[in-house]
Amino acid sequence: MQINILAGGPTELWPDNLFEEPGLWIGADRGAWRLYQHGMAMLMAVGDFDSLAASELATLQAHLQANEIIHVQAEKDETDTELALRYAQEQKPDQIKVFGATGGRVDHLLSNLWLMADPVFHDIVEKTTFIDRLNTVSYVQPGEKTVRKVPHTKYLGFMPINDVADFHIIDAKYPLALTENVAKMWSSNEFKTDVVHISLKTGIVMVTQSRD
Repeated sequence: MQINILAGGPTELWPDNLFEEPGLWIGADRGAWRLYQHGMAMLMAVGDFDSLAASELATLQAHLQANEIIHVQAEKDETDTELALRYAQEQKPDQIKVFGATGGRVDHLLSNLWLMADPVFHDIVEKTTFIDRLNTVSYVQPGEKTVRKVPHTKYLGFMPINDVADFHIIDAKYPLALTENVAKMWSSNEFKTDVVHISLKTGIVMVTQSRD
């Protein structure tokens, strides 16, 4: 089962044919309103909905069943995207794709991309991908891993997001061997074939694939 989450980021960063994506949808805050506008059925709408006008929220509440909308207070510890991911995780999906989570405020962007460092999401780290028009962001946990090239991307990046040790980029254009954790984005690497092999002993590494 695939679950898609639509957050409230800029629509100009949506991938082409976004609503042709297979799977079930969860709307996070304004993302729920945009799903409604496009006639998309929702498994759940979640958030404080502070980005919606009162009339928009009333329309959304009238459209959904009571058990299909979680309206939380604006004063909370979790972001709306985090709440959506928690609900998605409870469904035990095979894959989670998050859209609308980039662009706009940089604190929102960093908060979203670092969510997989939270141990509560341990079970979905390698199942979760953040996607926009130009970028695909995935995550790898310890072990020997294979990264497959996303079509139409050129650049490959790696970012330790917690305590990563013995990290190796083996057969990309620019190999790397780190024995100690370095909190740095190793960017502008490239594939030589359609796969790159990496390994790490501890921690989580964010993998970015991008195009100009």
